[in-house]
Parts: sequence; C-alpha cells; structure tokens
Amino acid sequence: MNVRRFVFTFIAILVLSASALAQSGAASNQTNRASGRGEYGVNLTFAVFQYDPQRSPAIEEITRLNSSYSSADEELGYLKDKHKLDELAVRHARTVGLRTDETFNDAVLLGPEYLTLTITPSEVIRGSMKLDVRVRYANRPLLDVKNIELDSYETVLLRGGRGMFGVKYYIGAGGAQQSAPIERALLVSVTPQIVPLMNLRNRPEQLSHPVDEFGRPVEMKESDRFTPPVALERVAPKFESGRPFRGSVLLAGTVTPEGKVINVRVVRSLDPVIDDRALDAFRQYKFSPALLNGQPVYATFREEVSFSPPPQLGQEQPKPAEQKKKTTPFPRRKFPFPLLRY
Repeated sequence: MNVRRFVFTFIAILVLSASALAQSGAASNQTNRASGRGEYGVNLTFAVFQYDPQRSPAIEEITRLNSSYSSADEELGYLKDKHKLDELAVRHARTVGLRTDETFNDAVLLGPEYLTLTITPSEVIRGSMKLDVRVRYANRPLLDVKNIELDSYETVLLRGGRGMFGVKYYIGAGGAQQSAPIERALLVSVTPQIVPLMNLRNRPEQLSHPVDEFGRPVEMKESDRFTPPVALERVAPKFESGRPFRGSVLLAGTVTPEGKVINVRVVRSLDPVIDDRALDAFRQYKFSPALLNGQPVYATFREEVSFSPPPQLGQEQPKPAEQKKKTTPFPRRKFPFPLLRY
C-alpha cells in the first residue's frame, strides 16, 4: 500500500510540475509576443519626397504600396506612374537600425531651413511593428502620426503638410542650371525590415554620436537630446573623364563645433586612387555642427560615396511602369556616379 501511495504521489507531482512549466512558458511566450522587446529590431528605410499638390491628384494621408522598391528613384518612378504626382523629387533618404522604443532624430537642410524627423518604433515583434513618425520644417509641424502598423518589407507612404523646403530648377543666365526654394508638399515613405537584434545595421551610434576633442565617446544620460551634424555643402570627388567606376567608399570623420570635418578615414575601401580622391573631397565639406542639449559639440559622421557608370548617350532608359519590383528596401541601390549617402 505504501509503495502504491508513493507512486501515485510521484506521478501527481510530475503532472503538476509539467502543467506549471507549460503555463509559465505560455505566459512568457505571450508576453514576448505582446511586447516584442529583447528579440527583434527593425532596419528602417525612409525617404523624403517633395511634390506639387496643386497640380497633382489628391493622395490619402496613409497609402500602402503593393511592393517595396530597391531604390528611392524606383519608388519615385512608381509614384509618378501610379499616382501622377507632379514635380515629385527625392530630397533625403536613410536607413537606420532601431530597437523597440528607441527614438532616432534626423535633420537635413532643405532650402533656407532644416527639416527634422523623429522616428520611434513603438513596438517590434516578429514579422510586424508599430511606428511613430514626426516631421517638422522651420520648427513647424508637417507630419505627426502614431502607431502605424507595418509588416516586414511593407512600404507605407505618409502625406504631410507644405513648406518652403521644395526646390525648383531653371536655366539661368549663360545657360547654367540654377535652383530656387519653392513651396512644396511633403511625402515620407517608410519600409521596415524586421530582423533579430544581432542583424541590426546602421545603428544611431554608428551613424553619429558625440565625442570630445580627442575623439573619445561622450557618455550620454537618458534625458540628453542629441542632434547629428548636417552637411551643408558637399564636394564631389574629381576623376579623369571616361574612367568607369562601380561600388562605394565608406568614409568617416569627426565634425567640429565650427562645422569642419577632421580625422577623416576610409572605413570601407573601393580602390586606393578612388579612396584618396573621395577623402580629398570629404575634407572640404561644410557642416552645421551636432548639438547636445542645444550646444554645438564634436561628433562622428559617416558618408558613403557610391559610384556606377553613367548612362550612355542615346541609351533608352526604362519607363517607370517597366521598372522591376523588388522585395528589399533601398540600401542596395545603384545611381549614376557619384551619389552621397549618410
């Protein structure tokens, strides 16, 4: 009898333990799925477009595209063909790797003022996410949307307000092409690639972070607000005409509080001659310095200079409707040389 009681008791303990473990595991899995924290992040590609709303058909505040495209230019071609948007142009594009609730602040000088973007993935789980996007120009709000739901590799187009961030090109005196600022409406496209945290690329601290005058990282508190440096004037590398190039050079340096770049170096090489010319051009850049809590500071800065052979004269270019759709976001693009990305 005692042996039988012992066996029954032992079996009951096993059953209860297994049940408790299963419930604990289910609760843990449910919590992980609900929060998405600690497992997945997002390589988020976004592009800023301008267009003329007065000469274009109306477009929804949020438009989900049928496909993602391998470059901002291909996406531009699709939007022109599908939505008939007039004077559509790409003004800024970037890819950044973010965790859940990690905010990324970006800025670019467009026309006389800065356009600033604040992007926060409020929730990232396997295969889907929620996103907050805020855009301001000349300190005036143009776009503020919260909890946009996106699947991995889904592209969403967000319509914003108007501002003098547009640019219009015209032929000036002597036949030279010139440009002038003009009021245009804002479009922002976002394409997420949801990946395990170990596969995040272009982390905010890799793109730019504050350093001291000797290049040592400055430790930031949670309440600190950091704005990366912005390139005001870029200089294109000079090469002998007719020499074909394909590929990209990744450069890095430190932007001083006075807006100069120092300590420049090659992070990823393409060719020794090309590297040297790219560095020479990079040293001539002029910047609006980084700001830490509103004060100019030293900060790191990265620039990717991509090259591909220019199109042959008379070569027929593909029409927007004939461009091939992709299922990967922008970073694999190729442009006529040189293209500067940062």
